[in-house]
Amino acid sequence: MQTMIHVGLSGHTTTFLLDEEGYRSLRSYFERARSRLGGDPDREEVLRDLEQSIGERFAALSPSGGRVIAGNEVDAVLGQVGTVDPGSGNGPDRHESPMRRRPFCRIAQGSWIGGVCTGLAIRSGIRVDWVRTIFILGAVFTGGIVVLVYLALVFALPVVQTRDEYEDLCRLSP
Repeated sequence: MQTMIHVGLSGHTTTFLLDEEGYRSLRSYFERARSRLGGDPDREEVLRDLEQSIGERFAALSPSGGRVIAGNEVDAVLGQVGTVDPGSGNGPDRHESPMRRRPFCRIAQGSWIGGVCTGLAIRSGIRVDWVRTIFILGAVFTGGIVVLVYLALVFALPVVQTRDEYEDLCRLSP
């Protein structure tokens, strides 16, 4: 006979029915998250957000809330949510770390000349036409120095063919 455990998660009025293995996985996940967050001032908010995210995924698995969610399903959901990595512990570094993981690349898809502007636009989240405008204005006002920088970037940056390949590369970066 297998033990079933009702679990209530933040932001959800219904409880979820987990098997014993799933409950152990969920409990150890939150214990690791608590220890990794340590004295982080946003610790409770982050834990609540994790609970809500996990609860949304559990609700998709069991819309009525009556189905038992097995341990392997819990592990899959926790894998989707990911681990808690608070960074170095201070606020600014934590917010800058995702930008460090996004490499500088030229993107051939949709490029006009070398793909540098497209790559910078996707990396920074700015529309490509704004990046091109900045490069053109920079070239005019610096007497062509920005054109030399652009050419240097064309030769120095690696080429990625499509935006989807770039996003895949970002997911694989540590």
